[in-house]
Amino acid sequence: MPYFKNISYLALSFIVLCGLIGCSDDATQKTPESEGQTTAPSGQNPAPEKANPTFPLVYVEELDQYQEFYKDQHTTSFSHVPSKNWFSFTAGKDGVLTKILLYGKANVVPNEYYGLSMSGFIREGNPLTGAKFGAWKLSRDDILNQLAAQSLTERDSGWITIRIRGEVPQEAGQTYFFVCDRIPEKSWFGEFAFGEGNPYKAGRNWLNSEHDLVFRTYVGKTKEHIEQTQMIRKLKELEDLKKNQSAPANAPPPSPIPVSPRPPDPSTFQTLPSANATQATPGVLPANNGFPQPPQAPSLSQPGVNALPKTQLANPGNTLPARPILPEQNSSLLNRLNQRQ
Repeated sequence: MPYFKNISYLALSFIVLCGLIGCSDDATQKTPESEGQTTAPSGQNPAPEKANPTFPLVYVEELDQYQEFYKDQHTTSFSHVPSKNWFSFTAGKDGVLTKILLYGKANVVPNEYYGLSMSGFIREGNPLTGAKFGAWKLSRDDILNQLAAQSLTERDSGWITIRIRGEVPQEAGQTYFFVCDRIPEKSWFGEFAFGEGNPYKAGRNWLNSEHDLVFRTYVGKTKEHIEQTQMIRKLKELEDLKKNQSAPANAPPPSPIPVSPRPPDPSTFQTLPSANATQATPGVLPANNGFPQPPQAPSLSQPGVNALPKTQLANPGNTLPARPILPEQNSSLLNRLNQRQ
């Protein structure tokens, strides 16, 4: 009997141990991790919020386009409806669009038509399908604060600055659209001045092809733009320098500069008779190699004219021709000779 008691005790212990192991296995199989029930469907995960783009860092900012003609009480607003939510302009300079200024005031206290803010972006080429760049936002409080900074009241009009977030590349000659795509819970926002008669022919407002908002656009240069501009300028200078250096190689060589001969030694000088020198003839001038000659005196060999001594006509031993006797001098001498006779 003691033997059977020991067997029953061992069997009972084995059964209890097996039960404990089975319970642990069931608990492991029923954990949520094993069944995959704790993972929520991917469609129910909250979408991560997009970080707002920052304002571009520019080193140079300058005025580009503007239109400042308007009439009092001529104002318009923006809507979020695609056909009533934009105005356009044509860039005149390359760079990054930094801000747009509109001239106007805050709309009336929000009602069933006007909201508290509007936001949007910039499109290139087309207000509906053009490439989209940057982001902007303007609220009624922003307008009131900017007017107050200009010492203006709520119902006064002034310049309203809208800064552009993100980098909006601007190319000269390209048309861009300032587009509003959201006005929370309302249909309209703002009161902005405009001019009639198409005062700005390079753009228009959504309301009419002959209407243009009063606006200003500013363009800036980033560090990359400045470095690129400097590099282009250096390359152009190098090209001009190469052209200037290659031009003389193709041109004919310059003629040699004449060098003055060394003056001869005065001791070697010799007096040579001139090839054109002729023996002096009384009363006759030598040939002058084509140069104009003064009038000759009448010949003394003519009848009625007495010849003068040779000493008065020429200097013996001198190779130069004798000085001619002018007609006035010749007649006076003849008168004297006649008086002596």
